[in-house]
Amino acid sequence: MNDEERLAEVKEVLDDLTELSKDHVILVEGLKDKRALDSMGITGDVFMIQSGGGPLTAAEYVSRHGGKAVILTDWDRRGGTIARELGNQLSSLGLEYDRDIRAKLSFLCRKYIKDIESLDTLLERLAFNTSGIKGGFDIVAESGFLKGAFLVIEGIDGAGKTTLCSILEKRLTEEGYVVEVTQEPTYDEIGSFIREGKVKGISQKAEALLFTADRAVHTERISRLKEEGRIVICDRYFASTVAYQSSGLNGEALDREWLISMNLPVIVTPDLTVLLDIDPRKGLNRIGERGKLSKFEESRFLENARREYLRLADEFGFTVFDAEESQTEIAEAIIAKLKERF
Repeated sequence: MNDEERLAEVKEVLDDLTELSKDHVILVEGLKDKRALDSMGITGDVFMIQSGGGPLTAAEYVSRHGGKAVILTDWDRRGGTIARELGNQLSSLGLEYDRDIRAKLSFLCRKYIKDIESLDTLLERLAFNTSGIKGGFDIVAESGFLKGAFLVIEGIDGAGKTTLCSILEKRLTEEGYVVEVTQEPTYDEIGSFIREGKVKGISQKAEALLFTADRAVHTERISRLKEEGRIVICDRYFASTVAYQSSGLNGEALDREWLISMNLPVIVTPDLTVLLDIDPRKGLNRIGERGKLSKFEESRFLENARREYLRLADEFGFTVFDAEESQTEIAEAIIAKLKERF
């Protein structure tokens, strides 16, 4: 994207912000942010969180002034933390809020600046079609997910996938990224049909086809979210179908090559796939603490699934972590690996 294109897109986002400012409270961090908005002609109801009493007071202010807000904090780690707390407070009061404006500005500007207060200066520089950003700007690292990213977390039951997804979501949000956590089966029409247990009396092959149909729809949504610059974290993807359905559940093992060939046309290649590897007995101990075991959670079956996962990791280049290691440290390593690729 050249300077002219970037300038046009930023102006389009600011036009959207101007329209929203007619009936939304704009939540910024401080006075410099408000002054930057004023200089760009955005003069609606702006609440400054730092001097106004914090996220809770901001949410209460929104409640008294129309019940709608635009969260427009900076896209550095601190701004991400404030944005998340604002979202929690606004949601607790049943208020509407927009985060897309912040996400779009972060996507377009974070290569050059990290905050709202520098936005007016960036617009001036882009208007003059400069070749680079020089003095007077808060520079952020060049490494970043400027075009979005797709991360998959795989592993047998009890490996800690869901917990790791939550840690990653929190860490990346704190850095200012817009994160979308999803899972398979999905909660869309086909995925919900599978989850609700309405599929009875069908063959293992038919069930595998349902999982793949759900994945085909899911992949389209993942691609759209990534295109918007979001970080998509997916709890299970195509490897789960291959590992589980080829591992002899209830004595029936589907041909792995058929499963792979069926899935390849409907998937996109993740930017990083992580396999959390764990001894099935230890995984089952974790699951046992949660309650009744599912049909997928039998030790011998999970041992087969684990072997298949490791085979897939070798074939498709997954990154393997010991699931018994610190999940915080695993999350940090994953984020570092993602940044290396962008």
